[in-house]
Amino acid sequence: MNKLTFTIILFSLTFIFSNISFAETKDCSQYSTKTFAGLNDYLRCKKGLKPLEKNIFKSLKWKKKQSAELDPSIPCDEYSTKTMSGLAKKLKCKRNKKKNDN
Repeated sequence: MNKLTFTIILFSLTFIFSNISFAETKDCSQYSTKTFAGLNDYLRCKKGLKPLEKNIFKSLKWKKKQSAELDPSIPCDEYSTKTMSGLAKKLKCKRNKKKNDN
């Protein structure tokens, strides 16, 4: 009986002093959950914290799409075939040369 009473008191004190609030709802719909940065901000909002000003996910910069224009002064054989991008440029160069020759 003593263990049961102690367990009930322990659980009741845990629920009283915990940060979980069942009645409180927060409007965190302004944060997108489709990106890591938005998901991080959303989870921080749900916990009641402000979003970080400097977020590691926002600071990541992805490679921007490079221009697809080929330099006409470079012959097609100069492009490397060791990488996929070099091979794609070489094939594109040869395709453009065939179009221009016809």
